[in-house]
Amino acid sequence: MLHALELSRGMMFDMDAFVEYWMDDNKITMDMASQIFEILRKPGCTYLTQDDFKPVLKELLATHPGLEFLQGTPEFQERYAETVIYRIFYSINRSGNGHLTLRELKRGNLIAALQQLDEEEDINKVLRYFSYEHFYVIYCKFWELDADHDFLIDKENLIKYGNHSLTYRIVDRIFTQIPRKFTSMTEGKMGYEDFVYFILSEEDKSSEPSLEYW
Repeated sequence: MLHALELSRGMMFDMDAFVEYWMDDNKITMDMASQIFEILRKPGCTYLTQDDFKPVLKELLATHPGLEFLQGTPEFQERYAETVIYRIFYSINRSGNGHLTLRELKRGNLIAALQQLDEEEDINKVLRYFSYEHFYVIYCKFWELDADHDFLIDKENLIKYGNHSLTYRIVDRIFTQIPRKFTSMTEGKMGYEDFVYFILSEEDKSSEPSLEYW
């Protein structure tokens, strides 16, 4: 927990400061979701952003035995971390505004997934958010569609998804950004985050985020 504080706040704490931090406002008596929220949120913020989770993923990649094989591949480490964060926000940031509230954190299943991470050495058994196999499938599908590997795909790329399983009408609707506004800054192109939201909605059409997407 001390190391997580150091990472998220970008500073080193001595033990006295650590104790004082946790005694302040009775943080030590908080439930786990509230404690994690307090650790990760920026001072003065009432919500978490994707950036707030980056130190958590950095620590996970550095210490989890199930991810040791990625030590020599920084690009895959970065993509794995991005994908996990996108999956978290897709599932529990129900407002879809990129501002994850304490209420959303408590209502979601992220805390249970984090607890499983502490207990499970096989990362692929942590099916919620953190499975490397799930990440690899998502990333490879994007890479196959991104013909020029500029990390952007257009309508003609997306129509090839799933052996042309999508209709032009569906693809056109996605690119109108009615289901979700693209985070890509390039007109007529979806970025990797946009693709992650699409594929999660496509692969499990029974989930609440998917129903809202379609």
